[in-house]
Amino acid sequence: RARARDDRGGRVHRAMATEDDGGGASRTKRTIYLRDTVNAKLRLMRTLNDTRVYESYARRSQLAIMYSLTLYEQRKMFFLAVAHAMATMVVWSHFFFIKYRATAKVPRGANLYWWKRLTPPFVFGAKHAILFQMALLPLTMARQSVAALSRTYFGRKFVPLHKVVAMHIHLGYVMVSFVFASTILFFVFFGQGCAQQKSGKEPTPGGQHTFCHKMTSEIMATGLAITGCLLLVAVTSYMRNRIKYEIFYYVHHFVFIMFALAIAHTLDDKARHGQVRSQDFKWFSASLVWYLTDRLQASFNTRDCDVVECIALGDDEPESRKVVHLRIVRPTTFIFRPGQYVFINDRHIDYTWHPFSIASSPHENTIDFYIEVMSMSRVDGTNSWTSKLWRDARSGFVSKIRINGPYGTGFNDVNDTTQIVAIGSGTGIVPMLSWAKATVNELIRMNPQTRLDDLAVRDDKNRDFAVNYYKEYFTLKDFVFKQLGLSKKESKASKIWENRSVQDLLLNKQYTWREKKLREEGDNATKRHYERLLATNISHEVVDLMQIALPLLDLTSIALLLSFSQNHAIATQAMREVPLWGFFACHCYFCVHWVFTKMNTPIWWIDLIFNAASTVAFTFWYDLIREDGKEWNVYMIWAFAALSVFRIARISSDVLLTGTPGSRAVNAYLERTGDTMSVTEKFTLIFITPQCDFCEILWNDLDFLHRTLAQSYGAQAGRVFDIQVYCTSKDSAENEELIKRVKGTSLGIAGALHMERPDLDKLTVRPILDQVLKDQFTGENRPSFTSSLVAFCGGTQLGSKVALSVVRSRARVKVFTEYHSIEFLQENYGQATPAKDRGRASLKGVHIDHGKTVSGVVSNFVNAGRTAASAAAAALKTVVPPMPRKKIRSK
Repeated sequence: RARARDDRGGRVHRAMATEDDGGGASRTKRTIYLRDTVNAKLRLMRTLNDTRVYESYARRSQLAIMYSLTLYEQRKMFFLAVAHAMATMVVWSHFFFIKYRATAKVPRGANLYWWKRLTPPFVFGAKHAILFQMALLPLTMARQSVAALSRTYFGRKFVPLHKVVAMHIHLGYVMVSFVFASTILFFVFFGQGCAQQKSGKEPTPGGQHTFCHKMTSEIMATGLAITGCLLLVAVTSYMRNRIKYEIFYYVHHFVFIMFALAIAHTLDDKARHGQVRSQDFKWFSASLVWYLTDRLQASFNTRDCDVVECIALGDDEPESRKVVHLRIVRPTTFIFRPGQYVFINDRHIDYTWHPFSIASSPHENTIDFYIEVMSMSRVDGTNSWTSKLWRDARSGFVSKIRINGPYGTGFNDVNDTTQIVAIGSGTGIVPMLSWAKATVNELIRMNPQTRLDDLAVRDDKNRDFAVNYYKEYFTLKDFVFKQLGLSKKESKASKIWENRSVQDLLLNKQYTWREKKLREEGDNATKRHYERLLATNISHEVVDLMQIALPLLDLTSIALLLSFSQNHAIATQAMREVPLWGFFACHCYFCVHWVFTKMNTPIWWIDLIFNAASTVAFTFWYDLIREDGKEWNVYMIWAFAALSVFRIARISSDVLLTGTPGSRAVNAYLERTGDTMSVTEKFTLIFITPQCDFCEILWNDLDFLHRTLAQSYGAQAGRVFDIQVYCTSKDSAENEELIKRVKGTSLGIAGALHMERPDLDKLTVRPILDQVLKDQFTGENRPSFTSSLVAFCGGTQLGSKVALSVVRSRARVKVFTEYHSIEFLQENYGQATPAKDRGRASLKGVHIDHGKTVSGVVSNFVNAGRTAASAAAAALKTVVPPMPRKKIRSK
């Protein structure tokens, strides 16, 4: 706002200084009109973004906003989930029809007729649906492959690899559902068949109770063993936050026993005596070998690292909060990205590996970790791995640490974002801290003035591109209308409107009136106007989201075509026509999509070629399949798949890619013109914590970042980097102590500490408001295309609130600008610790250093000189029964 006032004052001063020239008075009046109009617009924007005002004019659209836009934010996961569901159902139906055809020999009117016709097909289809999940599960566990794929363009732009754990859990629960459903149905069917054979209602071929023998067969035994293994894995996974990590980890390896039993399941006595069975190992052998290879390679990715610093923060009191700050020497060949994690092992404790996020920058010579101690766990009390690590650190016994990694995707798709708001709550701040350190390192590596000048040049190129983008933007519809003389003509009123003074005068009155009406109590026409605008914007988002249905329909058509071509003996004429009509529906939509696509681009002509080829292909296939009743041959299937895959790629790229078409176009333009510098103009780090002590622990690192950047950029540092800390502790004594300790630091003087809950709506909408301010003042009212990012890492409850704030910000932003967008990236570290279990966290001896930083250069071992008496006293205190407390990991 201060820069804006200076800019406005400078413009007025320059205008008044030229009054003696020709038209000086008119220019002065024009400047005043411009100033008043811009101020009125900014006041209206602030009013529209006021939460209470927003709720007053959007009260009837709250649910629609929440569900539609939240679904839009999660569109990549939604696409994968629906695609997986359709693929699973196609696999199930494929084998269902095979078995249903085989059960046609059951005579009509036989005992349990429909049970005999439908149960075997259902179970047979469910079995192969389970095998389909087993084929996908190992791929989600291949950590090396996921990390490598996240560096590719496809992995960064189209696949939400940061949600790979959610994918793994989803596949597991789908498999459990099919296993339990088929097991229950199997027992019901064979149980009543066995009972009726014993009662004489069901025939006994050769005098044998075939249903009863089936219940005790070898294939039944392996099936029950598979169900038992899966039940153990499912229960321990569901209770992940209630049991020891080691129990969860080791029980989870029962899946390998399940894979072995699945192979033996179809190699039973009947298969060994010549009965043909569909062998299970054919489904998952490739993916399982891939996973085992990935894990074998990861085992060679282990490094022994010397401990530079291992500080045990906290005391031995059971209710005390404990944190281990671990710093190790970074191996020269160890390369990671901000947001990634490693597995840590201390052989002096045990041989298990534990994942923790990296808190240091990739440019540092050391690797930092902030490990919260599970000192008040309900599960294992003071016997947790982190508690043992804390006691060893306190006694000075930690000298060697083994690491395995790095893993995870990191923040791999952020280079195209103009502003970044990184929010971390609790230990979720750790990956955000790594990201912030990397950003500061990049900022100080170049001359500050050069950096600011480059940003100004990029901004000017962005605005020039945006102006010309809309001038040159025309579609086939616009071209046809122009040729037919149906395009909109300029009226006399529009020519009058071109007078900027008239515009400013009328817009000033309109903005002022609307602001006044929005702040009034009750309903009025202005609020209904913005509610209609909001509903229109939501409908546009929903329409964009509905486009996902077309690629999904294309994928389903390909899968059905492959299924029916394999089952050509049982495929009916209607079945053969289903993929054809699915192809036709997608082709019609793609033609409409092509009509409204920008013409003067190469991809438009490629779309034209594929549309023409699709039209010819459909006409040919219609004559063969529909009219002549012929079957699909291999050449037709390949052509069908090629045309469908092209449509899938084109429509998916419009829906799944982040940002607006304008922001993607300007980023591509800047890259093609050789401007490879990151487009990020500002990075804002938000730290939210309910514990004063944890805030004190991280304050040195945060203060060091602020001082380092202030030394290089001076007063301009706030333009490129900002830190805000929100401490929500309810303990007034701890709050006063925290304020006293940070008061003299550079970050404290800057006013970064807030002892209150953050206004999430203001934090998430701020990047867009900054861009609109630039459009008005420094951009000379020229638009620019930008895409901002809000990233969150922390507990699920706060993550849901941040996500809802981003959704509301997206809805409000659409009301007054279409050039800027905001995206959301969320990572969760399990369930948040309930407030009643937090206890009174008091870290004693935390020191706020006003000159040094925890992120400094390599230092000596800490606590190594503790006496044997202190170590013995610490060991004796560990026998005190701890209060229940839940651990929140860094990763």
